[in-house]
Amino acid sequence: MMLRIFKTSQPLAWILIVLILVVLRMLLFVFVYSPAEIVSSGGLFENWILQFNAFLPWVSHIISTLIVLFTGFYYNKIAQSLGFLQSINFLLLLFTGLFMSFYPQDLVLSPMVISAPILLYSYYLILEQPKGSVRYADVFNSAFFIGFAALVFLPSWIMLLILLIALGYLNQTTWRPFVISIIGFLTPWLFFDVLVFTFSSEPFLKINEWAEHFEQFQIRNFEPIYFSMAFLGVLIIHSVIYFKASSRTIIKIQKTLTLNFFYLLLAVVFTGFFTDAENYLVSMMVLPISVIFTVVHLEIKKWWVSDLAFLALLGLMYVNYFGV
Repeated sequence: MMLRIFKTSQPLAWILIVLILVVLRMLLFVFVYSPAEIVSSGGLFENWILQFNAFLPWVSHIISTLIVLFTGFYYNKIAQSLGFLQSINFLLLLFTGLFMSFYPQDLVLSPMVISAPILLYSYYLILEQPKGSVRYADVFNSAFFIGFAALVFLPSWIMLLILLIALGYLNQTTWRPFVISIIGFLTPWLFFDVLVFTFSSEPFLKINEWAEHFEQFQIRNFEPIYFSMAFLGVLIIHSVIYFKASSRTIIKIQKTLTLNFFYLLLAVVFTGFFTDAENYLVSMMVLPISVIFTVVHLEIKKWWVSDLAFLALLGLMYVNYFGV
């Protein structure tokens, strides 16, 4: 019943979603957000963002909310243009907004919020590649923007693996696009490090971050462990329904939805390798889980089952913000 109105193409649906997301983020910002609790990991961009948030928190909150709404609308438009949703609706806007608001630091400008629309554009370039035909310019552009997003939010580099998988899984292409992908990804990093080195700011060299932010796989990187296990449990249940729904689609859409699941798996696995992964679990998988939850809720026909699943998600969000 709660989500039924959002499964339509009526303007009232997206208007209500915008109001819900704006009010929810504003209330959480007022009552929960505390800049003193946000600690920088030492990146140049992150230091700039934190300073901006400290001096102009309300401006930062408003800008971040506008970015979240833009990302949600853009993602919804991409999904409709590529046809991997059942009908014209605004559920993807709702779930994208919720998952981009899952942590207090994302109520203002944060690396994840800033990188999300950039990464989404790269994702679109990957998914819209015609079967059996690879446009080298689009491959380079996609990899370039992935590299640019990774400059701001390091876990964005996982999208590069999705691009490489897509080249083989969706198109069975030759070796050239793989090389172009690597070159495209490294190009913004090379330019950034040249500029940083030119101005004698070696501590901010991005190439050093790979050694600083990765370690041997650790279960403790999924802390708080109870929340992570509960979230992954809900995700597994949704994934079962997701595969059931995707199996009934045409081959092209089925491959797209499967690639989206690969993205989810890589995000979960690499969370265990990040040294500062405490608030990365949901942030690293915003794009794939938004699609998964949308497909599942479109698949569920009984309104009370859909409502229970949605309440479970809101419950996890509540626990993440306020504890138990």
